[in-house]
Amino acid sequence: MERRNFFKALAAGSFYLSIPTARAATKKDLANLDMIDTAAEVSSGRVSMFEINKAAMDRIDALNPHINALVTKTYDYGVRQIAKNPTGPLAGVPYMLKDLNSLAGVRTTRGSRLFTSHTSSRQSPYTDNILSSGVIILGKTNTPEFGLMPTTEPVANGATRNPWNLGYSCGGSSGGAAAAVASRMIAAAQASDGGGSIRFPAAACHLFGLKPSRGRFGDQGYENQLVSLSIKHAISRTVRDSAFMLALTENGPGATLSPVGYVEGPTNKKRKFALSMNAGNVSPDYDTRRSVQKVAQRLEGLGHEVEVVNSTPHDSPLFQDLFAGLWAQGAARLLDVAERVTGVPAAQSGLLEFATLKMIEFYVDKPIIEDARIKEILGDLENQMETFYRSYDGWISPMSPIPSPPLGYFTEGLEEGLAKGTQEDKIMQMLFDRMAGFTAYTPINNALGRPAMSVPGGFSRSGIPIGVQIAANTGQEALLLDIAYQLESDMPWIGDKPQMSA
Repeated sequence: MERRNFFKALAAGSFYLSIPTARAATKKDLANLDMIDTAAEVSSGRVSMFEINKAAMDRIDALNPHINALVTKTYDYGVRQIAKNPTGPLAGVPYMLKDLNSLAGVRTTRGSRLFTSHTSSRQSPYTDNILSSGVIILGKTNTPEFGLMPTTEPVANGATRNPWNLGYSCGGSSGGAAAAVASRMIAAAQASDGGGSIRFPAAACHLFGLKPSRGRFGDQGYENQLVSLSIKHAISRTVRDSAFMLALTENGPGATLSPVGYVEGPTNKKRKFALSMNAGNVSPDYDTRRSVQKVAQRLEGLGHEVEVVNSTPHDSPLFQDLFAGLWAQGAARLLDVAERVTGVPAAQSGLLEFATLKMIEFYVDKPIIEDARIKEILGDLENQMETFYRSYDGWISPMSPIPSPPLGYFTEGLEEGLAKGTQEDKIMQMLFDRMAGFTAYTPINNALGRPAMSVPGGFSRSGIPIGVQIAANTGQEALLLDIAYQLESDMPWIGDKPQMSA
């Protein structure tokens, strides 16, 4: 639905009359509705905004002590929103913001002890767009320190546990958002992705996660950077919730892409996909490979063409140089922030986590890549990617080489090794190898600003969810949503629930 017609239908109050919705028979059923169904319940008058949100609060209070998805409850804020009788298209629908995203007047810790007591004084136009949709903000979700890790285990706020297995990671950095959605606290939650941080948690928790293109939105509240890696959107149980929120929040001053509008369902258009299993020298384990192959076979069964390729832009050594250079710039900014807050060098404050400090030092100590060289590398990689997408509509690959690991996997043995006298460079290489291996498939889409999504691909033999990544060329979110709708219908995941859920 074109953006113009989409907003006309919303303004006329006819939108919910034109789509299939699932009525909630009891309050317990509210936990299983997606955002659009929940909004339809409110719009019809069958359930009040307060009843919807009180039921969500009850679920949060029951589940969060076991999962730790929320680090700050904002019930009072939400009640004040309800009192103002919001009128947006998602009026009354419970929602949560990631704790990297500022909300004026509410605590924002960024997952760090540096900001445990910090209250945001402002918020971005993107947050304003979220609020104008009518959603009710019930909390801020957990994130690793500064969103750096692909797992959500910050010292400041404690680990978030995967609702499918409480001993396992729920991914990162939007792990709290994914855990809240998977456990049925809420239907969808705001997330952000600077290297896989929407897609990893969606994969870990058997959810849908779309990272949009760079240029899709206006101001999302990030500092001006040479290349902005991170972009905000949502994690949801249904594809249509993600498509709906995209339509409501895209565009605005600073956006460079034509609006997608509301992608309301699948088309019959057939596509051609590249399928690659490796990212450089990283390859998937048996369970992951099986899940990727299953999704590819499903797409072939739906009439699409899938071609196995052995060489992709992943293999370019230029990409590793580019991402290292961009990370080094970000690391230097974090050091500056830490020193401004404490007044002493970051290593002396004792407030940064061991892994965070060592990762920052690892990148800061790298040779500086000049901005001009980064732009040159970026241009070369853009040309390679454009050439790649002249042959394919989309690109299928693993999300990570292994399913989401047990809690503690990434930092296991680091401090102990240092205490035992292991050389610091070896300790850092251990951390870097674990991080780089696990995240090998995702950052290229951030560095080059391409849209990419994680779709549920099944489970490992031990019952841990596995996501499959599908990417596309810049601005092709409608294509990805089309494919996601088809897969959601062909291999429905909405009815799958973890044991730790409402």
